[in-house]
Amino acid sequence: MWYRKQLRLIRRARRAARAQQHWLLVLELDGLTAVTLHTHARQLTIPVERAEAGQLVDTLREALRDRRRAWKQEARQLRQDWQESQRLRAHERPTPPSPAAQ
Repeated sequence: MWYRKQLRLIRRARRAARAQQHWLLVLELDGLTAVTLHTHARQLTIPVERAEAGQLVDTLREALRDRRRAWKQEARQLRQDWQESQRLRAHERPTPPSPAAQ
């Protein structure tokens, strides 16, 4: 049963991809550029005239670059916090007495 469900999902995804490609081809033939936004469950294609497309792409690229920088900074901070917590844990652990000292 699991296999049939997976096949059904794959077929549905193929149909959706084929429809998306067809829609993009129609837009391209009309002389338009399109931006497609994807989420987990849906996708939205927005047609944009070619003259405006360059500015839109630049704006999106800048927004993605800013978001990437923020993610890198957040990852760096999380890494530092984790390393500091590991150092504190290692420092808090009492060292067992060596057998030679007894």
